Amino acid sequence: MEEELRKQAILRHVIGGEVPKAIYTEISRSKKWFFKWLKRYKTEGKDWYKDRSKAPLTQPNETKGEEKERIVSTRKRLESQRYAQVGVSAIKWELTKLGVNFPSDRTITRIIKQEGLVKKNCICAQRC
Repeated sequence: MEEELRKQAILRHVIGGEVPKAIYTEISRSKKWFFKWLKRYKTEGKDWYKDRSKAPLTQPNETKGEEKERIVSTRKRLESQRYAQVGVSAIKWELTKLGVNFPSDRTITRIIKQEGLVKKNCICAQRC
């Protein structure tokens, strides 16, 4: 419905030569609405009249892949050592020794959980 209204309004102006004000007042839309769709008609391809997602294209706070990999590899390396601690503090300590800026404790915890590296506490002598 709305897409058809957009197409009709713009085609009335482009093909029919009608004045924009007459079109957008008749269909109860704003001047801004009309010229938004006119601009898309002129600059975009065949799907100019369709809605776009309003979701952001990037996640500005997302941890970069190399940082994630560094945290995961540090955790795995610590797990492979017999008596090493493997928590957030230990990971941060290892990253500090490498001279790497590390993210917050919460970010490290989230990454470890996402990668499935969180283990339940166990009472056995070996790592579970």
